[in-house]
Amino acid sequence: MSAIIVVDALWGDSGKGKTTAHLARKHNADLTVRAGVGTNAGASVTLEDGTLVKARQLPTGWLNPGTRVAVGSGVLVDPQVLAGEIERFGLAGRAFVDGRCAVITPEHIRAEQADAHLAGLIGSTCTGNGHARADFILRRAQQARDLPELAPYVMDVAREVNTVAAAEGKTAIVEGSQGTMLSLAFSPDYPYTTSDNCTAAAAMDDVGLNWRLATDVVMVVKAMPTRVGQGPLPHEMTEAEAVARGIAEYGVVTGRARRKAESIDFALLEYAAMLNGPTQIALTFCDHYEPGMRGARDSGAITPRVRDLIRQVEEAAGAPVTFLDTGHRLGDVIDLAPVPA
Repeated sequence: MSAIIVVDALWGDSGKGKTTAHLARKHNADLTVRAGVGTNAGASVTLEDGTLVKARQLPTGWLNPGTRVAVGSGVLVDPQVLAGEIERFGLAGRAFVDGRCAVITPEHIRAEQADAHLAGLIGSTCTGNGHARADFILRRAQQARDLPELAPYVMDVAREVNTVAAAEGKTAIVEGSQGTMLSLAFSPDYPYTTSDNCTAAAAMDDVGLNWRLATDVVMVVKAMPTRVGQGPLPHEMTEAEAVARGIAEYGVVTGRARRKAESIDFALLEYAAMLNGPTQIALTFCDHYEPGMRGARDSGAITPRVRDLIRQVEEAAGAPVTFLDTGHRLGDVIDLAPVPA
């Protein structure tokens, strides 16, 4: 009986997709469910053979062959993106959407692309999510159950995630999106936020998970945080420096360069931990912070500099670092937590 919540501590793009895929394989999860706003955020995972997998709608737990994937009712659905990912990843019969999900239409996307406030001042991805959520709140949106083309995938995801999480010997994983410090109601940087909250509690709400079934909150902390779009980024380096050091990053959805920080703001990390209540920390992009860690898969390879970073993160977050991400590939990890029985 287990439900694991995966949540980003700061501004997103931290490797939640890779973390979720690793956990799905480690626990042989029965179900992973996508929480978050919608298709305005993406995840990418590089497989062992070098294949790059990019997703915007479905969680990455399907990389474990026995894991089903679903989209929670609080998440906005773009029918074209959903159908494209089901086809591209061969997930017919394994992928589902809650019938109560609000639908992003082409009109929503066009409206955002023409919205100077969102496109210019905020730096939105302009994928229709904000306008679709506004229609949902005003009770005039379509829902997934209204579209015949989505009928084969519709299920009561809230019932399913609770059933799985409550079952003996089964694990459900809830994958959040974006980051805590982009939360609409909790970020200090409004209006430079997304259109909903991105905390562990928000993720449980997005999928309808009974809080009593949550056994772990894995908070993902990026060793060198990044931010896309406008808003403050403490300890920010220049794009030229990131390129020169070979650690430049680009967004999954927009392809824009991610603004990159030299180090973690530990006061913000402490605040994120207060909001999320993590039981474990996944420390990601360790190879950007310490190039000597690139591709390491054994705890003996952890350098003194990274061990010191682990100490600082644990002190600020009040939870143990149990997972280190050390490179592009799915297997480039050091798992410091015991293997489940």
